[in-house]
Amino acid sequence: MATALFAQRDSLGHRQFDAVSARLVDLLRTHILGDHPTESSHLEDLESTIRHCVRAYAHDPELTGTTVAHALGWSLRRIQVALQRAGTTPRELIKEERLQLAYARLQDPAYRDRNNTTVAVELGFSSASAFSTAFRHRFGTTPRDIRYG
Repeated sequence: MATALFAQRDSLGHRQFDAVSARLVDLLRTHILGDHPTESSHLEDLESTIRHCVRAYAHDPELTGTTVAHALGWSLRRIQVALQRAGTTPRELIKEERLQLAYARLQDPAYRDRNNTTVAVELGFSSASAFSTAFRHRFGTTPRDIRYG
């Protein structure tokens, strides 16, 4: 596996190479130490890795569960199973991270030149209306109130 990874390093993206390398190190550690994780702890580790990846790329309007899976070198189904255990889905997790990022941007003076619609579109929301509805549902207030309140 290490030889194949090394041979394919130029064809993999930086995120893919890092994700596969990290998984390889985990497998080697498990084999050498005999430290076989339980299914529960394994899924928690996967969930944590997925959340970190989504948080790091939430600003990308093209981010989907499939692109997260591809970036991590995993299958979409594997991501769905790990997140299902946590009571969420890839779509819900991405939406939550984007809403958190939007909230921060609406309060950040560096984003004052962007209107609420631009912030929404830049984060992958399909429309200002969809953004406003999701934002209001999540935070109990409107994007306008956060920005000017």
